Amino acid sequence: MPESVVGLSGSCVLIPCTFSYPANGKTYTEFTGIWYKGHSIVYHTDTSKIIDSFKGRTSLIGDLRQNDCSLKISSLSSSDAGPFEFRIEMKDFDSYSYGEKVSITVKETPENPTVSVEEEVTSGKPVTATCAVSHSCPSDLPRVSWSHDGSHSSPSQPQNHGQWKLTSYSLTFTPSREDHNKRLSCSAEFKGKTVTGYKTLKVKYNHDVAFSSKIFVFYLISCDYVFKLHKNVYIYIL
Repeated sequence: MPESVVGLSGSCVLIPCTFSYPANGKTYTEFTGIWYKGHSIVYHTDTSKIIDSFKGRTSLIGDLRQNDCSLKISSLSSSDAGPFEFRIEMKDFDSYSYGEKVSITVKETPENPTVSVEEEVTSGKPVTATCAVSHSCPSDLPRVSWSHDGSHSSPSQPQNHGQWKLTSYSLTFTPSREDHNKRLSCSAEFKGKTVTGYKTLKVKYNHDVAFSSKIFVFYLISCDYVFKLHKNVYIYIL
């Protein structure tokens, strides 16, 4: 179990937890997992034992039969800092309180997303950009929006990123010459708190050469060559 985890105010946080016990060759199937904050119970299968400030906000997402005691706390606030401690009770066996404690650092403001796209894109050629968003709760992902029209993909599976989780969103779009030096922005909204990341687009494009239907005569040197450039357009080199 880590010494601390980071959570976003108003969102939820996961406290990873595993436990072991001296089985002495026996198999136990009935477990009761209990989480404490100080001397107060914040999670118990008997919800009447949970203190009022945590009722309806905690759930055991781990399987105790697999030695997984991970806890989820929802609707985080600054008063949820902890520290928290886990206790296991097994039928017909001793109970154990584990001395390890974990604290929660509650952040009020999310981190800005990170936008990635090719250093140089081509006008008229589709390209894919990604937006990496840090969060503390895979079950409570932010609402993500882009500044450019395009095709959106499903978010990636959350990856560990230090004490945060990291989810990536993709946008496939077709840049135009008007997008050159403009910002491609990605915004993430967390329960009313919105943060934005951006990358400035560098768009390369072909310069169109316009020809008129007039005849241009270039006096360079005395020659008899005639070059046909376009329908009804000639360059005479005399």
